[in-house]
Amino acid sequence: MAIAYLVNIDLNNNQLLDFKVYNRTSDETGLSGEGQLIYRTDLDVLKYHTGANTWITVGTSTDSWILNGDSGTAQTINNDNTVLITGNTYITTTVSATDTLTIDHDLTTRPPDTTTAVSPAHGSTFTVLDSVTTNTTGHVTAANLKTVTLPNDNDTSLPIKNSAGTLQFTAEDVNGVRFGASGGASVTFNSATQLVTYNAINDNETYTLPVSAGTAVSGHTVADIDLTAGGTGSGIKSKVTFAGKNNNILITDTLGNNGVVKIALTDNVDIAGTLDVTGITTLDANLIVAGAGLSTFAGQVQVPTATADANAPNLGQVKLLIAGVGVFQGSYNASTGQSSAGPISGASNIALDQGDYFVVSVAGNDGGYFPDLEPGDFIFANADITASSSPAVSAYTVVQADANIAGVGTTDGNTIKGVSGFNSVSFTASASGWIQLIDRGVAGTVGTASAVSTITTDAQGIVTAASETTIAITASQVTDFCAAVQTCVADNSDSVLIGDGTATSYTITHNYNTRQIAVQTVRTSTPWDTVFMDVERTTVNTITLTTTTALPSNGVEVFLQIIK
Repeated sequence: MAIAYLVNIDLNNNQLLDFKVYNRTSDETGLSGEGQLIYRTDLDVLKYHTGANTWITVGTSTDSWILNGDSGTAQTINNDNTVLITGNTYITTTVSATDTLTIDHDLTTRPPDTTTAVSPAHGSTFTVLDSVTTNTTGHVTAANLKTVTLPNDNDTSLPIKNSAGTLQFTAEDVNGVRFGASGGASVTFNSATQLVTYNAINDNETYTLPVSAGTAVSGHTVADIDLTAGGTGSGIKSKVTFAGKNNNILITDTLGNNGVVKIALTDNVDIAGTLDVTGITTLDANLIVAGAGLSTFAGQVQVPTATADANAPNLGQVKLLIAGVGVFQGSYNASTGQSSAGPISGASNIALDQGDYFVVSVAGNDGGYFPDLEPGDFIFANADITASSSPAVSAYTVVQADANIAGVGTTDGNTIKGVSGFNSVSFTASASGWIQLIDRGVAGTVGTASAVSTITTDAQGIVTAASETTIAITASQVTDFCAAVQTCVADNSDSVLIGDGTATSYTITHNYNTRQIAVQTVRTSTPWDTVFMDVERTTVNTITLTTTTALPSNGVEVFLQIIK
């Protein structure tokens, strides 16, 4: 029986020794694809399959093909015939190496251009080349000629329009266009440059703005700016008077054309009403507030360091006076880690000064940051704490306000000490109240894959001794040993049917979490033989099987077995 391969065989560039082509006494039929070989023992010839049940004898093929064109009679080209491809008008063919035929379009030449001189008179006609039409290959397919007629000599005229484009009149070449001027203006002509110039007269007034001593205003200093006419006019047409109150605004001036009017505050300014300042005001002298009312500042007021008891101190002096004096900051929720002003631990902590303190309102430990706290306990800042600085717990001092019930913790330092009692048989206590189990000296691991653990405990359930006992069990002492082994083997093996008449690739998911799996494929019909196909252990949980042709429905059963 032949071995059935469902995939290609790759010899990896090795020789196939001592083989024999499939011997037949007639041509095979019903084969798919092409390229199969048979040896006809009745004819002693080697044949290959070209598809559709067509077999060609090796070395005796006689192929032919048809040569055809846009016109003419089609020609049959047999073996050993030569096809000659010739050029025609403006076409040249050239044969070169590597079985190449080049077809070139020859250059097109024409005689040199001819020129004709002519001086057409008024009213005469002549012919010009108006347009040339070409196809996509650049060949000229049409040319259009146009007849041009020149105007007669007396047909020349010039339309004259206003700025809106409306025709005013038409100037004929006999009369031409004439220019005139009025109101003292004149027109000049330059025949060399053909320039027409309109010359107007200037009768406008001119004005200056001199500074004068000013028109008197009672209780004010003044200065005037006069609008003075010149050119064809004269006299002061209008004036502007600048007046400043003597006690507050001072007006000074420099008289004449290009003069200067200066406006400034006096050295001492008296403000009887309200002074609103939105920007920065700097006083070189004293600011005296004579009114008995309230003075209000919406922004910051910079105050120098006070040197006398009656002077106002600045914020820096106040901080120095109260430095180190704690300020009550509100309640602290030890469960959430939030104070009334914000968190005091972590990267978002609030800023505190030395001595600032909180009173615990809700029990907790801020996620283990503090020891367990109860309502009434105090938390003090040991030093200044910068905002968003993630302070260590050592930056605070906790003062417990009452006697607590003893708690539990992982270390002596973070365990609340309090009222409690312990059995001396099992526990020890340090001077600071740290309670621990008595060390029995049995620390370690007992028991292995080949030994079981033997544990001894006291009345409180505490281990007082531990040892190992070697496991020694014979097969006869295990109930249903063979059945258990078969179950174990079954748990590590499986079988799957594949084939649907279409697919050539199948993925089987086994979920064994290993690639160490034995795979066998068996045909599910006569002769129930082992077949071969490509097997890839794609992942630790899947395998992929591939064939070159589609398998029939459930045509192959795949057996899987974990090796180790």
